[in-house]
Amino acid sequence: MVTFQNHSLEEGPLTTELLVYSDTIKINGDLVTFEGKLPAGKVMGRYQVASFAEKEQWMIRQHWQKYLRIQGEFKEAETSRNKHAFDYSFYLSGRNILGTVTIKEIVASKPDTGIFSVRKWRAAAVTHVQQFFPQRLATYINALLFGYKDQEFQEIRQLFSSSGLLHFFTVSGMHITFFFTWVEKGLRRGKFTKEGMRIPVLVLILTAAVFFGGTISVIRGVLSYGTSFFLSGTSWRLSACDRYGIVLFLTLLIDPKVFMQTAGQLSFLMTFLLLMQKTLNHSVKHALFLPILAAPFMMYAFYEFPLVGGLLTLLVLPLFKGLLLPLFSVFFTISLFLPEMPKLGQGIEQVISIGESVIASLGNIALITGSIPMGLAIGCMLAGLFFYQRRQWIICLLFSLLFPLLSQRLFVPSAVTFVDVGQGDSIVLQTAFNQEVYVIDTGGSLSFPRERWQQRSYQANAHYSLIPFLQGEGIKQIDGLFLTHGDTDHMGNARALMTAIPVKKVYLVPGSEDHPQIAALIKQLPKGTTVHWTKVGETIGKDLSITVLAPESGAGENEDSLVLKAEVEKNVFLLTGDLDQTGEEKLIQEYPQLQTDVLKLGHHGSRTATSPRFVESTSPKIGIISCGKDNRYGHPHAEVLEAMEGRRILRTDQQGMIRFSWSNWRSVKRLETWLDYPLE
Repeated sequence: MVTFQNHSLEEGPLTTELLVYSDTIKINGDLVTFEGKLPAGKVMGRYQVASFAEKEQWMIRQHWQKYLRIQGEFKEAETSRNKHAFDYSFYLSGRNILGTVTIKEIVASKPDTGIFSVRKWRAAAVTHVQQFFPQRLATYINALLFGYKDQEFQEIRQLFSSSGLLHFFTVSGMHITFFFTWVEKGLRRGKFTKEGMRIPVLVLILTAAVFFGGTISVIRGVLSYGTSFFLSGTSWRLSACDRYGIVLFLTLLIDPKVFMQTAGQLSFLMTFLLLMQKTLNHSVKHALFLPILAAPFMMYAFYEFPLVGGLLTLLVLPLFKGLLLPLFSVFFTISLFLPEMPKLGQGIEQVISIGESVIASLGNIALITGSIPMGLAIGCMLAGLFFYQRRQWIICLLFSLLFPLLSQRLFVPSAVTFVDVGQGDSIVLQTAFNQEVYVIDTGGSLSFPRERWQQRSYQANAHYSLIPFLQGEGIKQIDGLFLTHGDTDHMGNARALMTAIPVKKVYLVPGSEDHPQIAALIKQLPKGTTVHWTKVGETIGKDLSITVLAPESGAGENEDSLVLKAEVEKNVFLLTGDLDQTGEEKLIQEYPQLQTDVLKLGHHGSRTATSPRFVESTSPKIGIISCGKDNRYGHPHAEVLEAMEGRRILRTDQQGMIRFSWSNWRSVKRLETWLDYPLE
């Protein structure tokens, strides 16, 4: 139960009145999402439209600044289920959002009668841009001018993130400075005195904070400009540090949770570093050192460091400030008076496409660093800044980049990790210092046929589970990817994984190349990735040992899943994919002495696998069940739990990620689960 402002909100069905914030509406296929407000507080809203006509109604966002009487279901956001993964619960808490309301039925509606609705204006502007301009151009205009980032923006997010240029859209607030500079020039041309500008500027400041998105970077930018503007007409002479402190104080008054948001942390950090850099004369060297000074934070928050981010920022900043912002502002203004300008819009889209290609070729050089603790990140940044101000460049580089990199790598243990990928399998084996890394299956989600207007754009599930875990561990390359068979829940995210992190070899069962999904994957293998056809009895690995037990060949189906025995730090793990009971019987006949410390139960705990005879024969101390929370199949089945009676069972649907690790410095084995669920 969530309690907020003397209101309580319990998980489950509810009938209530919900205010829609129209400027937050995002439409992805047949799914509408938005921020809204209940009597208890802010929530995320979800609604699945029933027809294309209804979808078109929601696309006119400004018409939805209204109260809806709804029947639906409230659910609190769940914390991350894997180490290093995005914590949606923490994210919503940082924005004072209680959870998610899924709307089942809209019973009635009434307009929001507020006379002064900046949100409605912003919603109208966003809608106009999407209707008037080509899609790619509209995405850039809405992101840069109005801070509106929908599903289309997420598709280009990775491009700017890995190149170190994402701050132009998320934390810089440069459009605020651009806007107010022109407003001030206009007022001066209108013969306004400094005193006469105060009321118009104050009104614009309050309006702009909402109109440009209301994010922390916008609030910081508005307060920063407002502080400088109002102090300029007084006898007070405050230093840049004093103004920074005032802006920080006012921001915390507006939103005390500002530092629970990554954007808030990054916005004030980059501003602070720029402020400290002004103690030295501006030069190219200092501009290039800015991302290096911020590198420890990048490692803590994003697990990577854009190697050419400083250089690209130096080159691209004049383009954004001097060309794109003015140009997009002019385009938007003209579009309010012209019926269409398709040729000009298409031409700009071609230029944008060329620019993206250049940024991708020059900027997609990010160093995967792994995650470091926040305390270490803060200490390294302060030490780096200390030596930067004393012009001791080498020592600055040592503390800002090399020391945190070395610290992260030294404490990577040998480990076997069962990643929670929902209803699927994914297992990561790594040796100390990431000398060897193998992944067994990747997980994946089933998709169902839909009409074109219903189709949603998704990132692969691995981007929220497996990939951030690997990047957080500082894994830059995977030695081998074993795909046990062709089911989507085992190999559906293989392509996404190989795109994110290079894979040397893909291990497949001979004959499985005839399976449609495996055949399609083989055709799409990245350059540098080769296929290795497994042989029964072969052993793979140096510091760890992965032995192929079965099958000789197969068609990529459950019954001929690849069976592996992994030995890590003298512990035996038996990994059976979706092998059924018939396959288990054959396995114990071929290996009557097969014993294991940890058994990954076949087929997610389905009754089709894990016979009592197989359990008795292999004698596992611990059983691992990899299945999705509240999955539609009812896994694990009661028969399987009975077969494992008296033995320890760990389940990803209950414990989340399950990890066995061994200290690099002491002979200590550690069992770690990611959710606070009883282990016994």
